[in-house]
Amino acid sequence: MNKQINKVKLAITTKCNLNCDYCFVKKTNQDMDFATAKNAIDLLLESERKDKLLSVYGGEPLLNFKLIEKICPYAITRAEDLRKNLIISVCTNGTLLEKKHLDFFEKYDIRLIISLVGEKSDHDEFRSFKKQSGSYEKILEKLPMVFKKIPPEHLGVSFCLFPSTIERMEENFDHLMKLGFNYINFEIIHHYQDWTKEAQEKFHLGLNKIIKFVIDNIPKEDFIFLNPINWEIKYQKISQSLGLECPFWYKLEIYPLGEMAFSPFLLNAPNREKHLIGNVNQGLSQKFKECQYSPKDVRCKKCQFSYFPSENTDKGAERIYELYRTICLKAAKEIKNQALENKLYTRYIKKIKEEVCF
Repeated sequence: MNKQINKVKLAITTKCNLNCDYCFVKKTNQDMDFATAKNAIDLLLESERKDKLLSVYGGEPLLNFKLIEKICPYAITRAEDLRKNLIISVCTNGTLLEKKHLDFFEKYDIRLIISLVGEKSDHDEFRSFKKQSGSYEKILEKLPMVFKKIPPEHLGVSFCLFPSTIERMEENFDHLMKLGFNYINFEIIHHYQDWTKEAQEKFHLGLNKIIKFVIDNIPKEDFIFLNPINWEIKYQKISQSLGLECPFWYKLEIYPLGEMAFSPFLLNAPNREKHLIGNVNQGLSQKFKECQYSPKDVRCKKCQFSYFPSENTDKGAERIYELYRTICLKAAKEIKNQALENKLYTRYIKKIKEEVCF
């Protein structure tokens, strides 16, 4: 294995019980089998570096829960054998959660991420069941059970952001914290609504206010954790992404039938075949089989700038991501500087590195 792979996103099914208009995953009812998942796990764990993240998603991954029950014990045992530090996370819409799922996640120390938009009106507009009824109330009734079983440092929310909800960004963020979440990842929605300059400006203002709130609360011992601040503090992920980086490090996606790519948005793209880099059951395509990252290699530079085609790029959303990374990088630096004089900031950083970064 001549690759360094830090993270793999495993799409274990295309099935879903929701019918969200903006979703890029077609409901083709494909389930990943254990042999494919095992090959993906081996690919991740046998590659270079010790720290590994296995991110399980779908579709709705709980619709293939039997596979989760198989792959988690296998991955944990394999990681122990190879002396790798493995974190497993599962991202769900939250509506199907039952005690058996939470007991399993608790037993195997699995991190759980639930997708939400914010307050009921915004959430139900975008995340609905097939009969167009919103999913907010169903998630709300599950949350007491979730918070009872899953430690707060192992529980996160994927905060879905749309141009039409960006004006209420702070209110929705506040609502998620009031629900009980203190680990929040911003999920910027691509290829659905237009991220206009006005929406970008509102995002910029809103994120700055949220990050100021997060930093100001650290001396009060009220810790709120945001990605990618966590990833920058623990892995210098933003710093790396500003220069040349190998997409194998953090962008590897594996689809239900084993196809590999560097983006989930290519799962159903009309020209998807040209962007597949191989199949985990057969191996990498010839182009990627022998390559090994080097910042000075011309092939690496061409790879980064040629892989993602312009027709598949949402330029407005990319601008939002650029703002997101820039602001969070600045915040991570400020937190590190404050830690030189204030022990509470040191505790905050320690908690990120040891418990909450996933």
